[in-house]
Amino acid sequence: MSRNAFRMVAVLLSLTLVAGACGGDDGAAGNDAGTTATEPGKSIDHEALGLWDDGACDPSKPKLPIGLMTVFESPVLSLESHALALEASAEAFNARGGANGSCIEVHACDDGATLDKSMACVREMDDAGVVVTVNDLGTAGQAEVSAAMAAAGIPRIGSNVSNQDWGDQNAYPLDASGTGFIFLMPQGLIEEDVTKIGIIRVDLAAASALKGLLAGIYEGEATFPMDVPVPAGTTDFTQFILAAEQAGAEGVALAVGEQEGLQIVRAGQQLGTELLIGSSLSTLGHATVADLGDFADQVVFLHSYPPATFDLPVYEALRSDLAASGEEALRPDNLQATAMRSWIGLYALIKMARDAKMTEFTREGVSAMLNGAKDVPMLGMFGGEDWTPSLNHPGVFQRAGTNTWNVWRWDAEAEAPGDLTGNFVKGAEINFDEVMCGTPIGAPEPC
Repeated sequence: MSRNAFRMVAVLLSLTLVAGACGGDDGAAGNDAGTTATEPGKSIDHEALGLWDDGACDPSKPKLPIGLMTVFESPVLSLESHALALEASAEAFNARGGANGSCIEVHACDDGATLDKSMACVREMDDAGVVVTVNDLGTAGQAEVSAAMAAAGIPRIGSNVSNQDWGDQNAYPLDASGTGFIFLMPQGLIEEDVTKIGIIRVDLAAASALKGLLAGIYEGEATFPMDVPVPAGTTDFTQFILAAEQAGAEGVALAVGEQEGLQIVRAGQQLGTELLIGSSLSTLGHATVADLGDFADQVVFLHSYPPATFDLPVYEALRSDLAASGEEALRPDNLQATAMRSWIGLYALIKMARDAKMTEFTREGVSAMLNGAKDVPMLGMFGGEDWTPSLNHPGVFQRAGTNTWNVWRWDAEAEAPGDLTGNFVKGAEINFDEVMCGTPIGAPEPC
């Protein structure tokens, strides 16, 4: 595949994977026990978790203004939970000292999934004096927004990068984002002994090249006997499961929007398929997976950090901070993995500021801090890997963040926080650079 053809496909994938790997509320109504998943009243020793508690921030000190731009509500995406999570995170961290005593102030902007509104959000961030954004996830005008943010000197932490800003030195993603998910999902299925993989994807002409791209990446390890688009307005999703079975696939990788992905999983449940279905933790949350019953065993999840219900010590604070907002979308059983990135990104920002003893917050100062920071402790969220914000990976996908991704499976008997039933369990670990080695986007061999 030529470099230009690859880039065109990646543009389309980065748009669709925002929905597929970074979806909004899945509408799950079950598992009301999630309201007690944070064990209210339990005292949390923040210092023992690697955090801190310095008492409330000082309103008289200059504030740390941070921003977030994403799609709050559209026919395709509903990501307001990202903004809600950042606001709840800021409130919680402010109660424990803010940023070296300064209170954190959040400016959230709805980009409406249009270029005009996305650029208006950049101007709004600039006018508000925002010095850094956390967990930006846009779907329109990514190249223009990236250039405008760089021109304004506003760095972006934990942003969802696409091929249009893979090399943007003003972007500091935590991981390889939505496009990274689709490039790694076949490896997740391979780790579960699936080597004949069907592709169920968005209905865009250029995206038909995805099969060829993945075949090149996984040559000798997997074949892709089926490649089927999901047309807009589809109501019968069983056809895609049946097509995969008829093609001899052992599993399918989903590269579709959140709602389409959920419908395909439910179609597989209806048919009682034996296919393994590759999905993202951001598409199916705890409550939805628990409601799948025994069929949850058929879903293979992939993500770079654990789900909210996983038994990771620092998640005690994450769950408590977000659930304290009272927002249903921020309950542990409903919490989407991409919304969690607001808390994770803000933690990393404040940790770096504490280590740098930063008390004056400017765009130039924060950018210099990000470029100089190395091995920021991520408290087990990315396995044993810490985060170097300015790391450039080899190949064209330079800003891919941390390398560590994991396969996750559902265990109905696994312990979960509070009164929740069942949980996700960690499977194989996948290294982004190692999988991409020798491919069109990774380092040339030998890596």
